[in-house]
Amino acid sequence: MAAALIINNKKLLLVHNTKHNQLRIEPPGGKKTLDETIEECVIREVNEELGLVINPTQLLGVYKTNSPEGDLSVHMFLSEVKKGDITLKEPCKISNYGWYSFNEMLKLKDKGVLVPNLCEALDDLKSYL
Repeated sequence: MAAALIINNKKLLLVHNTKHNQLRIEPPGGKKTLDETIEECVIREVNEELGLVINPTQLLGVYKTNSPEGDLSVHMFLSEVKKGDITLKEPCKISNYGWYSFNEMLKLKDKGVLVPNLCEALDDLKSYL
């Protein structure tokens, strides 16, 4: 799996995933197909979910997550938007989005709605926010 870490004004773009009838707040991203690189995966997934064209600039790290689909490793890329405006293109999966500060993400973690891979990455991400 791959996820994009898009930061603007010290806030991280996160989507509200309700695909499995539970709220999971996470960076945009998803599963890799057999014929693509992990970088191609994150570019495709962000475009499919939000209509943005991004450039993954740096791998922050690979973090573990558990989801209704199983235990997975997520490659999390610091990314920049090349073009586009946010459009929720998969409303049955992504119900909303928001820009979150580090402290706001800590509150989401305490509520149990921030995905495990992002919880694990918070210390590495803190200096960017």
